[in-house]
Amino acid sequence: MKVVAQDEMLRNIGGDGDTNQNISRRILFLLEGEWLFNSDGVKKVRRAILDRYIAGGMTDHQLALFLLNDIIRFYRTMAVDYEFKTVESETPKPWGIRNIKLVFSRKLLYASGLFSVALTADRAREQKIVLLEQLFDMPVIDRMVEICGQTKIEGVLQSYNFFLEKLEKSEIRACLNSPERAMREKPIFRELKNEGHHFTRQLLKLFEQTFDSTHPIRRAVVF
Repeated sequence: MKVVAQDEMLRNIGGDGDTNQNISRRILFLLEGEWLFNSDGVKKVRRAILDRYIAGGMTDHQLALFLLNDIIRFYRTMAVDYEFKTVESETPKPWGIRNIKLVFSRKLLYASGLFSVALTADRAREQKIVLLEQLFDMPVIDRMVEICGQTKIEGVLQSYNFFLEKLEKSEIRACLNSPERAMREKPIFRELKNEGHHFTRQLLKLFEQTFDSTHPIRRAVVF
């Protein structure tokens, strides 16, 4: 565990010195950071990061694209690093449980950032920042409910609850906690992966229901 200063998180965003660790710390601080003490200090740092991402010259109709692109980069970096850490590394990490977490918990975290940034369209700069401060101050599931509504998100939550119920069982975690590629054939892994595909489809459906085809987030995530 390493203590990282605020200036270090804000320095070199996108530059040569912006390592995978730096990206992860910065985005995780925004999307799931929580305080043990000094809540005002946490909010102050979050505000400083958002000020960095959302420039003063941004027009109202624009999305917070700088932030959006870094959230996308963070998620894709996790996916690429997963392959290295579980296969290419000299000391491979447990394969199965990391795979399942990438399918469920990391994907939901990514979606919560994507959906949050989508709401920054057609708002003044200060409104964009205040809205994101409010959303990022919520737990991930509460954030998604706030954005999408309880009724629309039920399908996503049912799949996610399936994942949580399975992983809270120590025997299932022990089964998944293996670097062996043979994990692909284990029934519990297949069950979770199949539910994961359903979870992904539910998230895509939720995205399409929440932001129609004319919304700028649609173009932004493709181009």
